[in-house]
Amino acid sequence: MKHIRFVFLKPLLSFIFFLLLTCSVTNAQKLPDVQKKDAHVPNFVKIDGSITEWDHNLLTYNHATEIFYYLANDDEYLYLLVRATKPEIINKILLGGITLVIDPTKTKSDKGVAITFPTYYKNERPAINLKNLPKANKDTLVYRIQTDSFRRASNQALTNKSKLIEVERVKGIPDSLISVYNDQQIRAAAIFDDKLTYNSELRVPIKYLNLNRSGSFSYHIKLNGATANNAHIQLSRNGQMLLVTGSNGTYAVPANSQYSSYVYATDFWGEYTLTN
Repeated sequence: MKHIRFVFLKPLLSFIFFLLLTCSVTNAQKLPDVQKKDAHVPNFVKIDGSITEWDHNLLTYNHATEIFYYLANDDEYLYLLVRATKPEIINKILLGGITLVIDPTKTKSDKGVAITFPTYYKNERPAINLKNLPKANKDTLVYRIQTDSFRRASNQALTNKSKLIEVERVKGIPDSLISVYNDQQIRAAAIFDDKLTYNSELRVPIKYLNLNRSGSFSYHIKLNGATANNAHIQLSRNGQMLLVTGSNGTYAVPANSQYSSYVYATDFWGEYTLTN
């Protein structure tokens, strides 16, 4: 009997993993592409990258950018939550950050307030190797230890490096890179959770958004990728690498669809009305 259980254990675990992965993909496909309703924030929110208090609200999956996201507001702040589960999308975010643009005119113009996080000083991007994610195996304890170790090391790198927010066209604040601990109460943070998904939180005071009395506006969410900040892209001499040179230094990216996908920006537009 023990022999039978051992023989069928590995195929059973593989089937369960495949089933969970399939369910996750299917659920994302069923979610709306752009957020359909406006919502208030939970009673308590801490901008630390841990979005457990928001989990039940992450009900939008945008296929153009391949992220889960959620917009909400209270009396003082607008919040943007983003969750990325695919390594190539996480890499795209780490390379160029996520930009939120607010357009009160609802003409889909990028001339409104723009906030980008994460962003870094030159050559300060965190080095997180997503190719070496722990592999699930039948020894769940070992896998849990490996996962926890990877998560801790990655979150330490994020904490050490992701300390800047880029602001543009914000009333009273010069276009610049500001600290995540700024006096203007613009806050942002990101971490990996215990499932090794990347979670980001951004909070912006509504008073900076130049909104009209209705509180209705268009928003533009962009995953900038390696082309952020007018980066220059050229093909290597052997044609096998894309050489990306920008404000964060020079990166060499394999010139195939799997990796080059996070070099170029992806984006989408939506509309939101502030709740009272």
